[in-house]
Amino acid sequence: MSTKTYKKLPKLDKLIVRHSVASDSDDRVWFYEELEAEILDFAKYIVKKAKKLKGDPGAVARLSRVGKSINNLKITSSIAMGTYQDLYTFHKEKTNDKKN
Repeated sequence: MSTKTYKKLPKLDKLIVRHSVASDSDDRVWFYEELEAEILDFAKYIVKKAKKLKGDPGAVARLSRVGKSINNLKITSSIAMGTYQDLYTFHKEKTNDKKN
């Protein structure tokens, strides 16, 4: 039997994902938003690293298709759960303004 040796993978930073108000009451929408951020971050990394893909219309079209597919999943889930009206409403961002 042969033993496989695995390289230690680099530690990735946690993605900052803006969640919609609909994700507060619908867990599937929350996970779809997380998945969308992970896939698009990976796609941006690939496009950034591959010089042949930079500005390639085919790569851009595929990225767009992934985004549309995940958006369709979020819409379907939010309609089923009755949270569609809050799907594109986001919480206000917290600011760390400190006054002295």
